Order: sequence, then structure tokens, then C-alpha cells
Amino acid sequence: MGRGLLVATGFGMLLGGLVIMIVGMTCVFVPQDTAFMRIEAAQLNAINPRLIPLIAHDRAGFGGGVGTAGLILLLSVWRGRPSKSLWQAVAVSVGTGFTCAIGIHPIIGYTDFFHLLPAYAGLVLFLMGITLSFRQMYYPKIGAPGRTLTCTH
Repeated sequence: MGRGLLVATGFGMLLGGLVIMIVGMTCVFVPQDTAFMRIEAAQLNAINPRLIPLIAHDRAGFGGGVGTAGLILLLSVWRGRPSKSLWQAVAVSVGTGFTCAIGIHPIIGYTDFFHLLPAYAGLVLFLMGITLSFRQMYYPKIGAPGRTLTCTH
């Protein structure tokens, strides 16, 4: 169950990254962006016609990064052998990613709940997955179905 939730987290990150990338390459802003900035795209363009292309470039790159991280998580957990090092790498890297992605928003004041909802949902899936996969991945011989711990002297 835990590994399945981690695979789902990776798939969600892959899809989310693709959406961010497509938005970045097309309309650039979602309504929450312009509401937060209190300025419309046309006004930004009037200030400097290079601002929107620069933001589009950053959005597309960010979306590609999120999608790539999701694909790596998905494939690593789906095809990788359960191990202590895999669990630690996933816990540290994905945990750090979600902490930064969600944590920056309150710092800058961009706290629109619906804008952050996919990240919150991903964090919940990740926390459930990393918790439920702990025994199987951290102690694969003990946590494997049908295996019992035997002591030899």
C-alpha cells in the first residue's frame, strides 16, 4: 500500500509538472497569479514586454523539473528494489521538495488554498506512502509478506 501511494505521488507530480509546463508555455498565468500580483498581464507587458516571456520561461522550466522529479520518484519506487537507502533517498528528496514548494508560499504571502490544493494533496499522499512503506523498505526481509524474523545463534 505504501509503495503504491508513493507511485501515485510520483504520477501526480508528473501530471502536475506537465500542467505547469503547458500553462507556462501558453497562457503563463492562472487567475490566482494575477489576483495575487494585483496586476493584469497586459499591464505587465506595458511595463516591459520581456517580463511575461521571462516568467513563461521560468514556469516551463519549473513544470519540467516537477514532472521530471515525479517521473524519477514513480520509476524508482515502482521498479526499484525495496531497501533502506531507497526509502531514505525518497524520504529526504521528496520531503525536501514538498517542504520548499509549500513552505515558500506563506513566506511570500501567496496562500490561495485552491492554488496550493494539488501540492497539499501530494504531500498527504507522500506522507501516507512514506509512512506505510517504512517497514517493507527499511527492513525488506522482515517486512516482506510471508516472511518471519528468525534468530540464529
